[in-house]
Amino acid sequence: MDYSEYLFYIPDEARSFAADVLPSFFEDAAFESFEPTCDGIKAFAPSGTIDDNDVEAVLRTFVATFPMAEGISFSKKRIADRNWNEKWENDSFRYVVIADRCVVHSPLVTDAPAAEYDILISPKQAFGSGCHETTSLVVKRILSADMAGKSAVDVGCGTAILAILAKKKGAARVVAFDIDRWAYENARTNLELNGLHDVELRHGGFDVMPDGQFDYIFANITRNILLEGLPVYASRSAKGTRLFMSGFLSEDVDFVCKACREYGYAVSDQSEMDGWASVECVKL
Repeated sequence: MDYSEYLFYIPDEARSFAADVLPSFFEDAAFESFEPTCDGIKAFAPSGTIDDNDVEAVLRTFVATFPMAEGISFSKKRIADRNWNEKWENDSFRYVVIADRCVVHSPLVTDAPAAEYDILISPKQAFGSGCHETTSLVVKRILSADMAGKSAVDVGCGTAILAILAKKKGAARVVAFDIDRWAYENARTNLELNGLHDVELRHGGFDVMPDGQFDYIFANITRNILLEGLPVYASRSAKGTRLFMSGFLSEDVDFVCKACREYGYAVSDQSEMDGWASVECVKL
């Protein structure tokens, strides 16, 4: 089957969040996968399954919701059928080793090095594989945390890599949710690949986050949505709850830390990698 490749150009000022948010606006479309690029994102669908007028209508809705994305555009080309999993593996992700303790790899890869924690990620999308700096930053925090017997929630879980690691480190209860349908389906696949059947996976936004309090909250999402969720995180935090946050640029650290303090958190640590940042907070 031939495919159509849509290349969405996203203006610089919107790119830091729009590449993550835009796919959710295409939930009812026939796109099978999304791939980040230096200028925006690519999307792939079987040829003839998507009307360009519908794509333009979605983009108009997106700009109406996020005016800073004014100027977003797309181009399209037809590409011949291919082995998508093989292309994804060869061109992008094979495996990544984090902090010499965790290896994340495709199930198609047989030569990944041994590590204390081995995580399988199905090659359906690269985001959440551990290759991105923000994922690596939060993975390192989980590796250093005492998860045994604790409860954790993974906000905007993507591939569920953080939820998987928390469970492999002995967390008693892990909840993961994502508003994006493709991410939710990919997370479900990855949980099965790792033999984890007791992670509570949910499809939705902050409204599906369970009531009650958690020992750990992981939130690796875009800055604006990250901060939008702070009242929710605070309501699910007891004294001593640890909040691991990433998905924002180094230049935004002070802004993020200030917002966390306003909701009763103390910032206990911060770290950076190639222009991206992560903070660790404790509920007072």
